[in-house]
Amino acid sequence: MNFAELMEKGGVLMYPIFLCSIVSVAILLERLWALRSSRIVPTLDLYVHIARNGGRAAMLDEARKRDDLLSLLLQQVLAEDERGDAARMTEIHAKRTSAAVYRFVTIPGVMATVSPLLGLLGTVFGMIKIFTRFSDMGGNPLILAGGIWEALLTTAAGLSVAIPSLIIYRYVLYRADRAAGEIEFAAERLMAWLDEKQRTSITKEGDPA
Repeated sequence: MNFAELMEKGGVLMYPIFLCSIVSVAILLERLWALRSSRIVPTLDLYVHIARNGGRAAMLDEARKRDDLLSLLLQQVLAEDERGDAARMTEIHAKRTSAAVYRFVTIPGVMATVSPLLGLLGTVFGMIKIFTRFSDMGGNPLILAGGIWEALLTTAAGLSVAIPSLIIYRYVLYRADRAAGEIEFAAERLMAWLDEKQRTSITKEGDPA
């Protein structure tokens, strides 16, 4: 029995179950692309060099030339950090950056929850249909034998979609957690170096000649 025949035998609820599988795979591919290494923290060594040898203005100029998530966070922090409160500004804007990192992450989890419920609903409808036919046909046991496996197709399909969807959800959540941690750690590290350099410069300026 091919895929088209399985879809036909399973009934109309096989189509939303199949749609759930497409959505989960699509989210996986989208998140793998969005959270690739070159999109997260590709320029940390460059920023470290700027933090040690340049300053806030030089780092801001470099960040404005790039579109990775670390650079976008640095743009927001450095553009608004007028009072030197880098730690607080980093924490505030890291939450906004996390929204981009965790975008769509929960959807595979929703698919993992919805698909088995759809499968169970399809089985219930199928069993109702079978027992209706069983009653109309005078209690012929062949009706039950031939119909129960068709009714269970949607449950099997729902579970077949739910298990991979749950794995996808846990994996993209792990990737998002790791990406958010890398971005926040890199930003806080850079801001700490800039603050240390600023304090050192102020101390040197205040020393008597």
